[in-house]
Amino acid sequence: MEDKIWALGERFAMAAIDGDEWLGALRAMAELTGSSYGQLIGFAPGEVPFNWINDIGHDEIARFVEQERGDPNINVRVRASLNDEAFVIRSEADYRAVGRGSGFDLYREMCDAYDIMDGCQTKLLEGGGRFVGLALNRSRKDGETDAETRALFAAIAPHARRAVKMQIALENRGSALIAGALEYVGLPIFICDEAGNLKGETGEAAALLSAGRFRVMDGKLGLPHPRDDAALLKAFARRHRQPLGIETLLLRGAGKQMPMVVDICRLPSQPYRLSLASQILVIVRSGRRWHEAAPAVLGAAFGLSAAEAEVTLALARGVTRDQIAAARETSTQTVKTQIKSIFSKLGVSREMDLMAMLGDLLRR
Repeated sequence: MEDKIWALGERFAMAAIDGDEWLGALRAMAELTGSSYGQLIGFAPGEVPFNWINDIGHDEIARFVEQERGDPNINVRVRASLNDEAFVIRSEADYRAVGRGSGFDLYREMCDAYDIMDGCQTKLLEGGGRFVGLALNRSRKDGETDAETRALFAAIAPHARRAVKMQIALENRGSALIAGALEYVGLPIFICDEAGNLKGETGEAAALLSAGRFRVMDGKLGLPHPRDDAALLKAFARRHRQPLGIETLLLRGAGKQMPMVVDICRLPSQPYRLSLASQILVIVRSGRRWHEAAPAVLGAAFGLSAAEAEVTLALARGVTRDQIAAARETSTQTVKTQIKSIFSKLGVSREMDLMAMLGDLLRR
């Protein structure tokens, strides 16, 4: 489950970069928690600046907001969390405990109509009389939340908060603070212009520079191996011509260096702003994100077959040859033959060498 939460956190992080991804991330949160709907909502005095819910039409949401306006005398959920700090989880018992405001009957009718009466929620951010909330909305079929669901929601909320803070920084605080904002994501990220000039980096990205996995020459972000360097430069040029979407590169390095998987995307242009329009993010996959792509990376970088990639990953985790054979329902001799081929392709001679080469990255 921890890996699923981290994967969801990365969906939130990418949604902060590409706002069109928010509904998909909220839907994924709902599915992970056995709920029908995920919701991210903003409240300000007398208004609801935004209200994003997966799989409910924009017009329906707009009508809902128009009637209740985030008023705690109408909306029992706002009433329940009004005085909370961030990450306090409120749910059905709290909705009942705070009592009914003067407009509660209207709110109940609306929730019944959309089948979203049950669920849980928390504040993510608050300031200046405004706050941003995250919620699960559950249908009659879903039923009320239980302790396990609320605990899972509580584990998800900090990831959503990081993404919200990142998006707010991208939208409102200007390019000079982007690198600091991206630290919330916890990934190695370089910020460049379309020509590849380095404008900033997160702490984890700076560590890659110190380790020599990336380099900066004449102010431009580059890579030690000419092949990788050329691929990165071409990717920058493509992001200039095709600003939408994310491009993924496999950077193979040299010798026994493990390859890196890198996502490159252009920050979206925003109405009436020029400062973010020409900036590109270079996001280096690491940890769990790398591991998800590990079989494909090992195949592409070293020519391993799908079966050899699986055996390699098992060896990296310390699984014995007999255990690998049993799990794959094959003979130990077949596994030994595969390992011989793996050693040849990776340029190692012992399992210890292979484990050292793959490192902690593949054992997560």
